[in-house]
Amino acid sequence: MDQRAFSHRLISQRERLHTSPEQLLERVERSGYGPKSKQILREQVSHESTGQVGFALFECPPAIVRGDGARVWDADGKEYVDMLAGFSVSNTGHCHPAVTAALASQAGQLLHYFDLPGEQRERLAGRLAALAPGDRRRRVVFGTTGADAAELAIRLARWYTGAPIILSAYGGYHGTTGATMPTTAKGGMWAYYYPVLPQDSGHAKIPYSYPYRCPVGADPEHCAEACLEFTRRMLLGKESPFTEHRAGISNVAAILLEPMQASAGYIIPGEGYLRGIRELCDEFGFLLIDDEIQAGMGRTGRFWACEHEQVVPDMILASKGLASGLPVSAVIADDEVAASWGPGAHVGTFAATALACAAANATLDIYESEQLVKRAADLGDYFREQLEGLRERHPILGWIDARGLFIGLEFVKDRATKEPAADEAAWMLEFCVREGLLFEKGGYYYNRFQLIPALVVEKELVDRAVDILDRAMTMAETRSGITQG
Repeated sequence: MDQRAFSHRLISQRERLHTSPEQLLERVERSGYGPKSKQILREQVSHESTGQVGFALFECPPAIVRGDGARVWDADGKEYVDMLAGFSVSNTGHCHPAVTAALASQAGQLLHYFDLPGEQRERLAGRLAALAPGDRRRRVVFGTTGADAAELAIRLARWYTGAPIILSAYGGYHGTTGATMPTTAKGGMWAYYYPVLPQDSGHAKIPYSYPYRCPVGADPEHCAEACLEFTRRMLLGKESPFTEHRAGISNVAAILLEPMQASAGYIIPGEGYLRGIRELCDEFGFLLIDDEIQAGMGRTGRFWACEHEQVVPDMILASKGLASGLPVSAVIADDEVAASWGPGAHVGTFAATALACAAANATLDIYESEQLVKRAADLGDYFREQLEGLRERHPILGWIDARGLFIGLEFVKDRATKEPAADEAAWMLEFCVREGLLFEKGGYYYNRFQLIPALVVEKELVDRAVDILDRAMTMAETRSGITQG
């Protein structure tokens, strides 16, 4: 390809990805939101980058101005059942009184004092180290965002092992910074990094067990086993760049993955997959970095999702739900690994501010006092029962992934062929938003719903959400002529 042809290809790609401010304003004006919400949206289109994420998640995003528990309200006072929770951030609900009280108290003492020790920070570090599974001694590395945590863990794994390669899974999401984008398997996002791809020889992909659509062609019951065997063959063969096992050579520092995939559609891997990855790491001498940023903090009915398979990682990443809305993240690492760094190996001006740590400590207090992990497990069982009832009545609902309040729904036009119902899913999302239900749509084929409520959500709100979903599926089936086969 000559230079002019290459340049033309880049321009065409940019044109395909580009959405003009005028087009976004058209979406605002034809939305069903009230006048105050529309004015906020007009201001966003006027002043913010056209690349902000709201218009990617929704035809037109809501302008949320207030939250309480598991409900939110837009600028015009419309109430929504919040099955998004800031992407598993507001696990204790919006504006929990204990969190707001802790913030008010800390705000009167100290907001922030660089990346230096403090009472709230050291209390939080000790608690996180103690919460990690297994009987190992742990140390904590603080950051500000989830991507910070992933980047710190990658750097630490490479430093400790002396090996360059990080293996991550197809469908994984670990951040969109320059250092983490290679581990986030989203071609559309990668395109925004052109002409230099966010990839180098230090990153490679392995298959992730997705039972409904197994990437290596196995049936749902054997998907985990097949994905593990595929990965093991990659590691044993001497023509692989990863290892030469007989010679005792390993170029891999760590495997980084989510115990349950979030952005890919809230996918729960087949039984034994995470345990098998741990065994591969032990066999080949890799570290296991467990990204619990969305699946952790009690969402799956265990404090850490890896506990469902009794897996003890070498590092655990936490962020999102850790401080009920304030930015803080942590790498919880084995003592020997984290102690291999010397002073000054990492620094972040806003890492673990006093205010964020106060919110995080209050959040952990709420987890204890309100037994949120058990609550997520119990209410999750009820939620799944209601969704199974929908699946019995609606052929469009092909598959349910549900563990605790970690819930993914996959929609198909035909259960026999599993043809993705992407257009129907898009229509149903907009219907649900109009009816007062917020959640995320995602999936490999744009046909999955991620239901991510606060762990304090009331059963009545679960019932309300199920009713809206029921009506959405009925109407989508009628519109598309989808019937029981």
